[in-house]
Amino acid sequence: MRLLLLAIGPGIFWLWYFLAKDRLRPEPRSLVRRVFFVGVAAAFAAGLLEAGVLGAAGLSLEAGMPEALIAAAFIGLIEEGVKFAAVLVTAYRHTEFDEVIDGIVYAVTASLGFATVENVFYVVSGGVGVGVARALLSVPGHAFFGAVMGYYLGIAKFAARETKWLFTGLGLATLAHTVYDALVFSQSAYALAVIPFVLLLWRRSILLTRRAATMEDPRTRAS
Repeated sequence: MRLLLLAIGPGIFWLWYFLAKDRLRPEPRSLVRRVFFVGVAAAFAAGLLEAGVLGAAGLSLEAGMPEALIAAAFIGLIEEGVKFAAVLVTAYRHTEFDEVIDGIVYAVTASLGFATVENVFYVVSGGVGVGVARALLSVPGHAFFGAVMGYYLGIAKFAARETKWLFTGLGLATLAHTVYDALVFSQSAYALAVIPFVLLLWRRSILLTRRAATMEDPRTRAS
């Protein structure tokens, strides 16, 4: 039970953290829950896709560079892609999505639904040490990938060139995720660089969230 709490707790904390940033017009909790659980389902879809794609390509995470880097790119695209899809099918066209910051709220929510499922599997099998490491790095990493993606989803919602901003969000989140995984998969001293990288993403997420919160009239400021 303690391992389960350790696995679930970080996702709950970071969800609270980002929801608290949307103070003026908070999103309905029913929609937030729906996005979270679609993010949960997306984690299972990603697992199947990754197994199929990596297997078909003959890639292994244990093979070292450059094969691990290619695998990281596939994993980053698949995982951010399913989170992106989760937001599109649940919240993006919803009437409650009426501010730029809402893109961050919903993308982070989907990302944390995804991360919580992933975390349960890793922590229950790996123990307390794995749980602590993932609470400090992996789970917030997923949240910050989501914040980057969500900012551009929020811009896209109200901008003239919607497709451009949608792909910008997906592309930047995928790039950040790929760099994170490539560092971890390197199985070398480079893996330590994941710590400042996550801190950098945190700072970037804070800046984007603050910027989004100031966009009172997104239809005139986002284009």
